Amino acid sequence: MRLETNANFGGATTAGARVAQAPIVLFLNNDAWPLGDALAPLAEAFSRSEVAIAGAALFYEDGVTQGAGCVLLPNAHWFLSYRNLPATLDAVRTARDAVVVPGAAIAVRKDWFLAGGGFDPVYRNGFEDTDLCMRAHAEGLVTRYAAESHFAHYEAATIGRFAWEQANEIAFYRRWSGALASIARTQRGEVSAIVVHRGPSDPVGDAVLEDVLAAVRSYGHPVVDAIAPWQRFDRRFRIAASIAWNCDGAPFAPCVEVASEGGRAYLKTHGAIALRVPWMPCADPRRAGTPRPAGDDPYGFAALLDAYAGMAGEEAAQDALRRGAPRRSAMRVIDLARVARFGLERSGRAVSNAPIRIPA
Repeated sequence: MRLETNANFGGATTAGARVAQAPIVLFLNNDAWPLGDALAPLAEAFSRSEVAIAGAALFYEDGVTQGAGCVLLPNAHWFLSYRNLPATLDAVRTARDAVVVPGAAIAVRKDWFLAGGGFDPVYRNGFEDTDLCMRAHAEGLVTRYAAESHFAHYEAATIGRFAWEQANEIAFYRRWSGALASIARTQRGEVSAIVVHRGPSDPVGDAVLEDVLAAVRSYGHPVVDAIAPWQRFDRRFRIAASIAWNCDGAPFAPCVEVASEGGRAYLKTHGAIALRVPWMPCADPRRAGTPRPAGDDPYGFAALLDAYAGMAGEEAAQDALRRGAPRRSAMRVIDLARVARFGLERSGRAVSNAPIRIPA
């Protein structure tokens, strides 16, 4: 079905549902794809009559968890559960009822979906899925996290994906802040300042680290080589964690250790829990003149610089930038640093039901 004008995610998918023949409709993002038999577990979720929505387990390209459903944080933000953590964790592999699941790969009962008007067009390419799940919850229906349904998801690959994020957020909290008061919160820990411990230096490794730390700073995290005594009075430095770059991270716990093994780089946590996931390659495209590694390329640095050099056209350029964005690597480091400090998700207390100022 071709639309002559851009109806955005919500309008286009709702139009598609209207012409669908089956009682269950799958909405699949244009940057997501199934891994194995991903459809059967979603269909099985609807064997219970009270289930209105079923969402899949989402993974990054390297198999690390992107989202095992969503959780509501104490500050009333919805967040991808177990993001950047191993896919082998029990909570990632266990199906459960949820309030919200991410919309990259969700199935819905068509009649229920269309009776409610489909996705609300007030949202533009964001929050449609969260709003739909909240509507099901308000009606006493169930949203199911189908853990055995696996999809890979590039995440935010579409150009301009976040152009309307502020307006979407205002619309969502204007509608739902009152309802959020009765939903259980999940604490995933905090980390602010990052202390860097450096191992042997080399031009490529130093460039990778510089790109990652620049992205970490862009998230508002102070980065230092050591915490001065006077900085202990600053709360940001009282919830610090370390990055051990090519050196043993155990003495610096809570810590994320970046280690190269067998020509590949990995992240290991030391502290509240011991986990290990692959390093997510990153490179700033402005580094075209950086020396290339003579042998192994554990950080994927040279491959990303080659991708930047070969990109032609806006779509290709955006894809290369997305794949190699230091911000993605920094997010993984920060998520693991939180786990090193705090451990896995646990029950928390609400501190807000509307984390933004909602205009009158």
